[in-house]
Amino acid sequence: MTCRFCWQLPEADYECSASTSCVTVSCPRQRHAANCTVRDHVHCLGNRTFPKMLYCNWTGGYKWSTALALSITLGGFGADRFYLGQWREGLGKLFSFGGLGIWTLIDVLLIGVGYVGPADGSLYI
Repeated sequence: MTCRFCWQLPEADYECSASTSCVTVSCPRQRHAANCTVRDHVHCLGNRTFPKMLYCNWTGGYKWSTALALSITLGGFGADRFYLGQWREGLGKLFSFGGLGIWTLIDVLLIGVGYVGPADGSLYI
């Protein structure tokens, strides 16, 4: 057993209150103050309720369904990567015809499971 203060615990060991001050379309570095409470089965030192600054979930306006549809239909030309703001990869797919189809199939899978997202680090709508 590791002896730690409550605020040093991993995120799985406590729950934080939801934000009321976050804007869904905002700059990526916006933070909000949250009150976090340690789960009952976890032992730690100090107060079991503590304040913490957390990043807001934000979106740049990209839709997962649009990215997936572009990947399936025009993925060989890099349209999916251009849509997500990844223009370098889009040029690579455009000039290699989607990696002769292999890169296109891999991108359909990666976008489908949500592994590839917008280049600015935002979440899908």
